Amino acid sequence: MLPLGLLVACGGSPPAETGVTPTPLPKPKPVPPEAASPSAAQAATGLTPLPTAQQVVTAVPMGRPDPFAPPPVVAPTRGPAPMDLPAGFRFSGVIVSGGQAQALVQLGSLSGSLRVGDRGGRSTDLLPAGWSVARIDVQRGVLTLRQRKRNLAVEL
Repeated sequence: MLPLGLLVACGGSPPAETGVTPTPLPKPKPVPPEAASPSAAQAATGLTPLPTAQQVVTAVPMGRPDPFAPPPVVAPTRGPAPMDLPAGFRFSGVIVSGGQAQALVQLGSLSGSLRVGDRGGRSTDLLPAGWSVARIDVQRGVLTLRQRKRNLAVEL
């Protein structure tokens, strides 16, 4: 009974005529050919016309010549070569002696300690010529060596 009652409640007579008729829209006026050109339209409205579909398609490059070829490889930038420790060099520990940090090292058959500022071939034989001690971090156990203008950190 309830569903039938809902259907009856939804039904009814159509709305009454109000006597108002819709007003027809005016037809657009044809545009003269000289006004259809982009420069005339731009001058009249101050707007820049959009490019045509063909202009957009030709401006965008599409795909690769061979879609099954491997992607092109970009050559890496040339930077300095990675630094390596001198041959036969071994860093084995750090100590503090007389309030100054020292690194315990071995180079070939020689062993001893290095301090900040030691230079190979000048003040010590424990480093090759051109190498020096830039920093010794006792807490972290890191010895920083310098060759020319480049640093190399060596950890325990």
